[in-house]
Amino acid sequence: MPPLLAQSILSLLPVVVFLFALELIDTYKLVRIRRVFETIGAGCVVGLVCYVLNSAATHASGLAPDMWARLGAPVVEEILKALIVVGLIRGGRVGFMVDAAICGFAVGAGFALVENLFYLPVISGAGLATAAVRGLGTATMHGGTTAIFGLVSINLAEFSTLDRFRAYLPGLSIAILIHALYNQGFLNPVTSAALLLLFLPLLFSFIFWRSEKVLERWMGTKLDKDMDLLHMIATNTFSESHAGKYLRSLENSFAPVILGDLLCYLQISLELSAQAKGNLLRREMGFPIGHDPQLPARLKELAYLEKQIGRAGKLALAPLLGTSRRNIWEIHQLEEGKG
Repeated sequence: MPPLLAQSILSLLPVVVFLFALELIDTYKLVRIRRVFETIGAGCVVGLVCYVLNSAATHASGLAPDMWARLGAPVVEEILKALIVVGLIRGGRVGFMVDAAICGFAVGAGFALVENLFYLPVISGAGLATAAVRGLGTATMHGGTTAIFGLVSINLAEFSTLDRFRAYLPGLSIAILIHALYNQGFLNPVTSAALLLLFLPLLFSFIFWRSEKVLERWMGTKLDKDMDLLHMIATNTFSESHAGKYLRSLENSFAPVILGDLLCYLQISLELSAQAKGNLLRREMGFPIGHDPQLPARLKELAYLEKQIGRAGKLALAPLLGTSRRNIWEIHQLEEGKG
């Protein structure tokens, strides 16, 4: 086996194994294997873009590559990696700390795959073991920083009163700081890699424990509320409930046909939400999720009703359905699971 190929495999194999180990111990299977590969691919694209940008910035600024790596590269690389995670959060593709961390680590792993292919030849003269350790440390750092960005950002995006832009600044600042400190070379490559490999499993152990607690509490509270509303709709007692009276109070704000659409949208949303939570519980218990032939039609009807009621209608239903990004995340879970 050529030395360069051996170095690349040795430096990336533990990171890839760690990434897929995270996915396997994800009790509720919040992140599908396909999503993992997609985010790794996105990270590879970011790695290529950053290589071009870093090369151009080094040439334009006249700085030595080592100096740019310490000053400019951490900012450029962490911002571009973070954009992938931001897109997943804002698109409702991640809903909890676990899936934010896994997707963030996958982006970083993809980025490191490309970066190591470009930079390992430069350090290959130091020997197989040294080059592999440096590659491993860099790959772990990239995965870790983007995972930490995802962790901080998903929490702030869900619970913070910060505006859309500022909610992502704390996580980005932490990622850039860790990256910049790593690039200063204060510690030798072996020590840096060892510290990262010690710190990340501890961090992710806490993440999985904490996220499962949050997920279980959220499912219990939200599922009870959803089932109560569905029961009232099914037994024709909804109109006399507080939720029904609230909906009737909107008569002066919406046309009668839109009010009917609001009720239909509410019912289908509640049914799909309960179905998504049921699927999560089945995965947690190891049961297969059966195919629901009616799901595509129900998702299509929900999308149609969403257009009919518009943004004003969705805001009007917010007291009943909530405004959490996890509402969108549940729908994506159903679409991806096909059941």
